[in-house]
Amino acid sequence: MIRVEGPLTTWLDGEVRVVREVCFESEEDVELGARGALLTHSFVNAHTHLPMILLRGLVTEKNFWDWLSEVRRLEEEMRRSEIRAGYLLGIYENVLSGNTVIYSMYRGYELIEETLGAEVHVGPISTRESDRDVLSLLERFVRRKPDGVVPTLYAHSLYMLPLERLKELAELRDYELQLHVSETKEEVKVVRERFGQYPVRVMRALGLLRENTMLVHAGWITKGELDLVAEAGASLVHVPASNARLAIHGFFPWKEATERNIRVLFGTDSPASNDGQSILHDLRLALLSAKDRYWDAEPFGRRLVEGAFDRRGYALWVPAYKLPEAGESLVSTFLYAPHLFKLRLLIRDGRVLFPIPERGKVRRALRIAERFREKVGQI
Repeated sequence: MIRVEGPLTTWLDGEVRVVREVCFESEEDVELGARGALLTHSFVNAHTHLPMILLRGLVTEKNFWDWLSEVRRLEEEMRRSEIRAGYLLGIYENVLSGNTVIYSMYRGYELIEETLGAEVHVGPISTRESDRDVLSLLERFVRRKPDGVVPTLYAHSLYMLPLERLKELAELRDYELQLHVSETKEEVKVVRERFGQYPVRVMRALGLLRENTMLVHAGWITKGELDLVAEAGASLVHVPASNARLAIHGFFPWKEATERNIRVLFGTDSPASNDGQSILHDLRLALLSAKDRYWDAEPFGRRLVEGAFDRRGYALWVPAYKLPEAGESLVSTFLYAPHLFKLRLLIRDGRVLFPIPERGKVRRALRIAERFREKVGQI
């Protein structure tokens, strides 16, 4: 049994309450005091590229296409051992950030050895260079995957993939599918030139738009396309910090998506374009930028970020110093000043993920990462 003594504020399933204590069923016996703390569900990082944690800070202050060219050059230097280390370090940092569900689009997904208790969605990522049948890759991975891994399909984009591969992905309807969609205005132009339609209309025509499809970025999507997303029951993934960092944002249609009952999820994107992996910090940016861009402060608040939470996980946040707040005022401070809070406890399905005991594998992965960065620094 895990017993947390308050009084503390809980923000769970959309409701804010002040309670004396909270208990969780668990095989572990934990009892701690948390007066003035905040208990929330843990977070879903709905889009990242975990091994790119090795590239963090190496390519900065560049526009998107120059940034992408430089990053791809560095990625060519990543060996399997380095990608494996990048996966572990990326998962580790997500857990330290309160994220218990992670969607990662990257090659070498079969190199993941453990998930540190998180639920990690990885699987075949289709790019133009892919020359193997996606179904056979997926079936092989399903047989070998470690505990905590959920096989998921990833397609880089409509503009990179051959038509045959897009059609193949459309046939695999039992798996979640994630794509970069309407990420840049150049992408929309290329897709229209290739297919004669806007990206979401192309997806619908090919059978790629369905309830378990996740459209990442969507900064250049039209209202007509949003109608199709709503009709299919698909989801949008907002990655505000990465989009802003690379100056590709366009305008994420959060208000229009909400009006159509489209589920909005949140992602950090890669550590190479965002640096951090904290959904909490991305939520702050998402809320502030939405208020500013729509010239309307009222609609954007805590009730619009429910898509960020993992209902099977719980995170206990302790103020860095005593805050004379409780209830909704504490939740507001949490969203708009997350640096004032520290993660104290992270639980999923009764298992304690944080505090994380000292792990030799993490230390070894850090040494591999350091050697990699020394290597690319000499290129």
